[in-house]
Amino acid sequence: MVVLVVDQDPQPRERMAGWLMQAGYQVLTCPGPVAPSYTCVGGRGGQCPLALAAEVVVLDLELASDTMLAGTPALSLLCYYLGLGKGVVALGRPGDSVRPFEQERVVLLGRPAERRALLRAVATR
Repeated sequence: MVVLVVDQDPQPRERMAGWLMQAGYQVLTCPGPVAPSYTCVGGRGGQCPLALAAEVVVLDLELASDTMLAGTPALSLLCYYLGLGKGVVALGRPGDSVRPFEQERVVLLGRPAERRALLRAVATR
C-alpha cells in the first residue's frame, strides 16, 4: 500500500515516513502548500501526482497555508483527497473541524502522532 504523508515540518514528516516504511508501506512525502503562493496543485483544480499514487493520506491539519492564511488550507486538501476516494488520517487537536467527515474515510489522531496509533489508523483506512 502507498501512503502519502503531508506535513510542513520535516522532522515529524520523516519520523512518520520511517515508521510506515518499517511497517512495510511504500511512502511518499510532501510539505504541503509552500511559499510564495501556498497553493497546491489539488487546490488549483489540477491533479496531484502524489495523491493519485497514494491509497491513504496522512495529513497534518496545520500546514503553512493555514498559518499564513493564504493559498490552499488543510481542510481543502482533506476534501480533495476524499474526492479522490483516498482514506485520510488527519493529525490535529481536539476540536479540529473534521467531525463532519468522520463517517467517511477519515480518522483523527492527535499531533504529534504516536507510532502505534498511526500504524493502526493507516491499516484501517
